[in-house]
Amino acid sequence: MRGEVSGDLLLIGEVTDVRGTKVKVKVYSQANEASVFYHGELVRGVSVGGYLRLPCGYDDVIGVVEGDYQQESRAVASKGADGREAPGSYLERYVDVSVFGSFSSGRFNRGIEVLPLVRSKAYLLSPKQLAAVNSPVEATGAGFRVGELVGHDGVDVRLPFNALFASHIGIFGNTGSGKSNTLCRLFTDCLGQRAGCGSSKFVFIDFNGEYTAKAVLCHDKEVYGPSTRTGAGAKIPVPPGFFFDVDMWAMLAKATEKTQRPFLKRCIRKAGAILEMSDPGAYLRGMVRKLLEDYCGCGPAFDEQREDLVRLFSLVPGVDVGSLERAIDSIEVYQQYNNALHKRDSGKLLYSPADVPEVFSDLCYESMDYSSLASDRPALLEFIARYRFIEAVRSHTITREHIAPLIQRYSAELREASKLYEPCISGFKSDVSVISLLNVNLEQKKIVPLVVAKTLYQFQKERGQNERGSSAHLVIDEAHNVLSYSSQRESENWRDYRLETFEEIVKEGRKFGMYLTVCSQRPADISPTILSQMHNYFIHRLVNDEDLRAISKAVSFIDSANASMIPVLPQGCCIVSGTATTYPVRVQVDVLELEKQPMSFDRDLAKAWGVG
Repeated sequence: MRGEVSGDLLLIGEVTDVRGTKVKVKVYSQANEASVFYHGELVRGVSVGGYLRLPCGYDDVIGVVEGDYQQESRAVASKGADGREAPGSYLERYVDVSVFGSFSSGRFNRGIEVLPLVRSKAYLLSPKQLAAVNSPVEATGAGFRVGELVGHDGVDVRLPFNALFASHIGIFGNTGSGKSNTLCRLFTDCLGQRAGCGSSKFVFIDFNGEYTAKAVLCHDKEVYGPSTRTGAGAKIPVPPGFFFDVDMWAMLAKATEKTQRPFLKRCIRKAGAILEMSDPGAYLRGMVRKLLEDYCGCGPAFDEQREDLVRLFSLVPGVDVGSLERAIDSIEVYQQYNNALHKRDSGKLLYSPADVPEVFSDLCYESMDYSSLASDRPALLEFIARYRFIEAVRSHTITREHIAPLIQRYSAELREASKLYEPCISGFKSDVSVISLLNVNLEQKKIVPLVVAKTLYQFQKERGQNERGSSAHLVIDEAHNVLSYSSQRESENWRDYRLETFEEIVKEGRKFGMYLTVCSQRPADISPTILSQMHNYFIHRLVNDEDLRAISKAVSFIDSANASMIPVLPQGCCIVSGTATTYPVRVQVDVLELEKQPMSFDRDLAKAWGVG
């Protein structure tokens, strides 16, 4: 009967049109209240974003309201005095519904097997049914509370552990939209409920030092805060072979493919071979002796390589640079004796290898601490690179101008790396590690996440095939700093290498138990491949057109009603969409306690200034 609710408070109308998954429902005139009481609980009335239940046989089809409008309907209202029918008009309310699942045997299932029929009744969902639709944890195991369903007070949204954390997660939103709280909320609850069980590693890349406070995330985390300015702070553990990764160091040093890369590869391999020797210090001492002996008959070359020799020997621990420079300057080229080297104060000439100890006596090369040099991997690698450079230039097997720029870049990268990384067999000590890049320069902020990602991915690949309960979770806040495909600050080859590493993780990591979580205020800057491979999205307020287009391309299953809400979402509210939810849902994420919040809060300047 039109306009009547037939005694059922949740009955609101009937289906008038079915076109695939798009259904049109006429709303009864008596069902236009904003909310109704049902068994003592407040239920939200018919509105955009709300849910409806459409019975079909033994199943109940569930849909979400995407549009709300009125249509004029013509009908016979009365007869006039002459007996003719006087047409009357009135407005009827309709809503457009998109169906996405059904209740069958008391359980909600995502996907459509049956569609409602024309004249089927339409009902609001009770709070219990709402919770079952938006918190699919009963069928998939335990879950945790993320927040409340927007517009439905008291209806919790609980997400299942497996569907959420065994996935790649993307959290996006403008500054101040609440994305940092959402990121911290998810992993605070995860780590709290996990209670140290299982074999999982959680590594957080923190660009601004927001997650370093003791109570943030968890109490037993390990914080690494290296500094490129002072070299202080806990260094990031890396595998012993990190400094011998030819591909990565060739990229970092911007080595050319044909000339510089082969030279660098030989240097790195030589350093690795030295470390495998029983007495690396003795071998290095012999190398230096041979280097000096080869200056016999090559006096002009020595003159050209004075600065190179100073840089070489200054790498040995304990060497005084001032004394080193004076020792090098005390040796001259004696042109009257076929350009032979001679020691200025004694006049001793370098005729044969036997003369080296006396001519170079002030250099004290025999007593240098080569064992300490061999134990310092970055210093050893730079030493070998400079040694082979001197050797090759002197023998004319390379051109100085071709290799000298590589040596400078490679040396600079090694010295920066020595401030940030520490070779360690055991890796990260704690299950939860936070790497703060607050005191790291801009260039290294792009490199450190790559190094950590490669290290963690390789670690998980090796153990993931044997330990099925293991996992590794890499969380990158402010991910646009490192995952941007449009950055102009570095070479194209280096940018491609970095992105390919992360793209491999998002495409192949799941099978090994490696999962990536990215959080960013600029999704448009992130590689489209990475953006599209996320399994679950938490989308806060975004207003930039490019960001909205990036989200619409990557997240194809967000309906038009939710998509139109993205620019006007309030703080802390987000649209959750992906494998952890049955349908895109708006959630008000719970705010963490003050001591557990990351250091990204809004400052109350009015209070601080004493105004307002």
